[in-house]
Amino acid sequence: MATKNRENVHSKRQQKSQKKTTTDPIAGITADNSLDCTSQQTINSVSHAVQVPDAIPANALVKLKSHEVARRIRSIAGTSDVPDSHKRLRRLARQIIDKQNSPAEKSSAIRTAIGDCLDAAARLNLPGEKWLQFEAAVWALSWLVRTHRDGDASSELFERLMTIAMSAQALLKVRDTSSARFMFTLARLFADVEACRCLEADVMDSLSEEICRLVSASGAVGLSGSTLILERVIRWTAIRELALAFGATAWTAATERHWAAAATGALRLLGSEGRVLTDASRLPASYSAPLLAACASSAAKQVQRTARYLEKTKEKNRQHPQPKHSKKTSKSTAAKLLARDLNDSAAAVAVIRSAWNGRNDLRIQLEYSDATPQLEIAVGDRLVVNGPWQWIASLGGQPLDAEGPWTVSCWESDQNATYLEIIAPLGGDLEIERTVVMIPDDHIIILSDVLKPRCGADESETLRVLSSPVEAQSSEICYQSSIRLACSLEAKCAVETREITISDSAPRFLALPLALPEWRLAAGHGEFDCKTLENEAVDICLRQRTIAKRLFAPLWIDCNPARIGEPLTWRALTVADTRRNLGPQQAAAFRVQSGNKQWLLYRSLDLPRNRTVLGCNLACEFMIGRIGRRGIVSRIIEIQ
Repeated sequence: MATKNRENVHSKRQQKSQKKTTTDPIAGITADNSLDCTSQQTINSVSHAVQVPDAIPANALVKLKSHEVARRIRSIAGTSDVPDSHKRLRRLARQIIDKQNSPAEKSSAIRTAIGDCLDAAARLNLPGEKWLQFEAAVWALSWLVRTHRDGDASSELFERLMTIAMSAQALLKVRDTSSARFMFTLARLFADVEACRCLEADVMDSLSEEICRLVSASGAVGLSGSTLILERVIRWTAIRELALAFGATAWTAATERHWAAAATGALRLLGSEGRVLTDASRLPASYSAPLLAACASSAAKQVQRTARYLEKTKEKNRQHPQPKHSKKTSKSTAAKLLARDLNDSAAAVAVIRSAWNGRNDLRIQLEYSDATPQLEIAVGDRLVVNGPWQWIASLGGQPLDAEGPWTVSCWESDQNATYLEIIAPLGGDLEIERTVVMIPDDHIIILSDVLKPRCGADESETLRVLSSPVEAQSSEICYQSSIRLACSLEAKCAVETREITISDSAPRFLALPLALPEWRLAAGHGEFDCKTLENEAVDICLRQRTIAKRLFAPLWIDCNPARIGEPLTWRALTVADTRRNLGPQQAAAFRVQSGNKQWLLYRSLDLPRNRTVLGCNLACEFMIGRIGRRGIVSRIIEIQ
C-alpha cells in the first residue's frame, strides 16, 4: 500500500509538472493545456449527443474567474442600446459574483437568468441586441460548467445555444457576420466540444473574407454610413481582442493589415469623446472602447497617439466641462496625430475632420460612388445631416442626367481649410461640379454645385447674351439640390430673410443660400426652403434657375451655435475684369457677415483671369478669405 501511495504521489507530481499554463495580461484569462477528469464528466453531461474526443488540443479548456466573467458580461451590457436588455445583463453579472446565497441557490438563479436572456433574445427584432444576449449567456453558462457548480441541469441551456449556433452558420454563408462574435465566444469557451470547435473555422474564414473584400488599401470600408462602418469595424476588433485574450492569433497577416487599415480609418468617423454617432443619438462609450483600446496599443505611432488623445480628451471633458468651443489643437500636437482628412478615389469616399479636440469637432463624410452622393455632417456629439445629397437639373425643360461616374478633380487639405471637388458629365454637353469646403477654425462648411459646359466647349458661345425669348427659354437651366437632416432635427425658416436655422434641444447650424437675395421681398431666381417627407424626414431644398449655360449654387453652413442670433447678412458682390463688370455666368463673389466676423467667397465660372473684387486681385478659380477690420482680405484657401 505504501508503495502504491508513493507511486500515486509521484504520478500526480509528474502530471502537475507537465501541466502548462498561459496567462494573457490583458484579459486575465488562464488557459490550461490539460483537461481534468471532473471537467470532462461535466462536459459529457451537458453535451449528451456531442462526442468529446480523448485528446483535447492546447488551450481547449478555459478556467474562468467569476470577476472576469462578470466584467465581460458588464462590458456586453454597456454596448446594449435597449434599456431592458442592459438591466437584464447587469443583473446576470451581479449574480455571477454573488456571495450571499448558497452554491445551489446561486446556480439555480444563474440558470434562470440565462434562460431569461435566451427567451428575451428570441423575442427581439434587433439582430445586434439579440446576439449580445446570446453571447452573455455563453459566458455565464461556461462559468457554471467550469466551476463544477452545475451538472445535468445546464444541458438544456447548452443544447439551446448549440441550436442557435447551428442556425447562425447559415447566416455566415450569405455573408452576414452579425452572429460571429457569439459563435466565436461559444467555440472558444467550449473548445472541448467538437461541434463547437468546428464553429471557429467557419467564423474566422467568413471574417477574413469580409475584411479583405470590404477594406481598401487606404482603410476605407465599402459600406454606406459611418454608423454601419463603425459597427462592422468594432465587431472585427472585438473578435480580434477575444482571440488574443485566449492566446491565439485572430487571422492571417494579410487580414491583419486590412483590419489595421480599417481601424485607422474608423478613428476619423468617431464623434466627440470617441463615441459612435447614430441618426438620433450616440451609442454608449463602451461600444467603441474595443476600437480605442486596440488602436491605443497599435504599433503605428500616429494611430496610437490619436487613440490615446481621444481617450484623454474624453476624461478631461468629464472632469472639466469645456466651453462652447474648445481651443485649437497646437501644431506640435497635430503633427503627431493622424491626418484629419482622407480621400480614397478608388473607394469613392472622403472623410474631413476639423480637429481631434473632441466636443465641438466637425466631421464630413461624402460617399460619391453613386449618381446621388451620400452626405454626413456631424457637429460634436450630434449627426446633423445624414442622407442623400440630391440634385435635379434640366436644360430647356429636358432633364439632365449623369452620363458617367463622379471623379475627383481637386483635393487640397492643410491646417487652414480642406477643399474637395468632384465632377460628373451631364447631357447637353454640360457637366456638374460638386464642391465641399471646410474651414476648421471658423466651423464653416460650404456645399456648392456648378453647372457649366464641358471642357473644350466654345467659350464665346456659352458666354453670349441670349436676347431672343425663344432662345432664352430653350437654354434655361433649372437646378435643385437638397440635403437630408438627421432625425429629431427641426428646420425653421426666417420670416423676412432666407436663412434657415436647424435645431433640436439647442441650435445646431445656420444655412444661407448665398446666390439668392437675403430678403424674401427681393426678387431672386430661385427659392430656399425646407420640406417634410412622408417618413417625417426633413430636407433643406435650394432651387435656382438661369438663362445662361453656367450656374453657381453655394450653400453656406455655419456650425458655430454661438453665432446664431448675432447680426447676420450676406451680399452678392460685383466682379470686375479690366474695368468691366462681369455677369454671374462668368464669375460670382459674396460677402458674408456673422457677428463681428466677415468672409469673402469667390468662384470663377469660366477660364480664370486676373480679376478684382472688393479691392482684392484674383487670378484663381476659387478663393475664400477673412475680411479684417480694415477691409484687408486674409486668404484661407485658394484653388488655381
